[in-house]
Amino acid sequence: MANCIAEPLSRKDIRHMAEIVRTIEGSSGSLFFDIMHFLEVTLPRVDEDFSLVVKTKEEMGECHGLTFPERNEIQIREDVYQRACDGSGRDRLTMAHELFHLLQHTRENISFARSEGQVKTYMDPEWQADAFGGELLIPYNLITGMSAEEIARECKVSMSAARCQMTKK
Repeated sequence: MANCIAEPLSRKDIRHMAEIVRTIEGSSGSLFFDIMHFLEVTLPRVDEDFSLVVKTKEEMGECHGLTFPERNEIQIREDVYQRACDGSGRDRLTMAHELFHLLQHTRENISFARSEGQVKTYMDPEWQADAFGGELLIPYNLITGMSAEEIARECKVSMSAARCQMTKK
């Protein structure tokens, strides 16, 4: 979403949105969030028009995932999908990232940046989606006092994601 700006969101706002999704899934008190179950079972029950489309590497090229909010569709490259199903932290984070684009980044709250200079972080749709992925898969309120190794193991995320989330307030 280069050259786009989104409705401003703070980390606190994004954390709250992640908690709502965790509550819908019945995972609000759990360290592990099953993003694949949410995308394949829960979300289609809540929204029968939602579709998760797995595409080949040839079709998607270097792109790991694409979201089309107007079509209510997330497209994921097949190898990313398979690794996410197998528990790869990085690929699970990609799935959560795309979910945020679906939930939040509609035409009504995304616009093209027309100003010179950098977009403020809290208005950057990619930062927002990354922050949401971290908050969804690594619930800040449950990781206090845990080591990065414990977080990575219990939340099934990469060490780098665990370390990153430990620094967020």
